[in-house]
Amino acid sequence: MKAHLKLIIALIAFAICNKAIAADIECYDAKIRAKPIAQIPTVLGDSGEDIIIYWPWFLDLKIKRVIEGEVPEREITILALMHSYFREKTLTMLLRRNTAGTFNLIRAEPSSIRRCEAGSEPVPPYLRPGDGKTLDDYRREGEEELNGINKK
Repeated sequence: MKAHLKLIIALIAFAICNKAIAADIECYDAKIRAKPIAQIPTVLGDSGEDIIIYWPWFLDLKIKRVIEGEVPEREITILALMHSYFREKTLTMLLRRNTAGTFNLIRAEPSSIRRCEAGSEPVPPYLRPGDGKTLDDYRREGEEELNGINKK
């Protein structure tokens, strides 16, 4: 089975089970106010007749304010599971550290989730590269696809 097909199957399963998984998220590492300065969807490949609700995106954020927790820089790239672009200029976001060295965007309501304890283990990233690829490879493919669409 090709890597893209495996990724699509995993994403479909994640999207279908998303509510249960979101309910399992126990905490966030940082609460921020940030403006998306780039929003790059990953390339899904051929999904046949399946409908994909959410898939991994790269979000470049300009952080206006850290409300809680620590974020190492004022401009960061995070991973998010999304269907479309954010339209708001500045958003309040909850972030969870991931094992790729960045953050995952948490889609829970801030009032329904608590801040992680100090020393909490990071979670897996929303996108886990395989077959010798890196997150940068997936981002580059997404940018190329997006640029191709915007030129049409």
